[in-house]
Amino acid sequence: MRGPNLAAKIATKAFGNKIAMGHVRNAARDWYQQDKQAVIRGNPDLDALLTKVIDEIIGQRKARAFLFPSSVRDERIEQLFDARVLHVLKKNISSRDEPGVRYDVYKIDYGCYVDLVNTSQAPRGLFETEEGFIEVPRDDYRSIRRAILKPQALNGAVATIQ
Repeated sequence: MRGPNLAAKIATKAFGNKIAMGHVRNAARDWYQQDKQAVIRGNPDLDALLTKVIDEIIGQRKARAFLFPSSVRDERIEQLFDARVLHVLKKNISSRDEPGVRYDVYKIDYGCYVDLVNTSQAPRGLFETEEGFIEVPRDDYRSIRRAILKPQALNGAVATIQ
């Protein structure tokens, strides 16, 4: 029931005024913090993984989506999907660099990076291709080379307790 709840939050933020992008961003941030982040906060390893994914994909690659091998089952990735922090855009696609390897395409929830919008850390697009960043992926996902998140990159994403 995300749609009606988020829409109600946006309307509440606008409070009788014309809805502006700031209202949408604030409502998305609130929705994420109240609904989705609660699941992550209770699991330090999941929180560490999400931080790693955001740093790798948004921070370093300036993208909002990534490819992850279909053949690899990472319980934490599945938990982030179940918590609606990651969304599946497409399943079982190939990459030009590794035609036999199949990938699932995950998009990071807007609430995870809404605070970065209008900063130098903001994502530049959904994916980066040879031609630059694109918003709506073409049918040929094989052109997306830099968006692959390797499972071994997640190995260091473990919570440290001090």
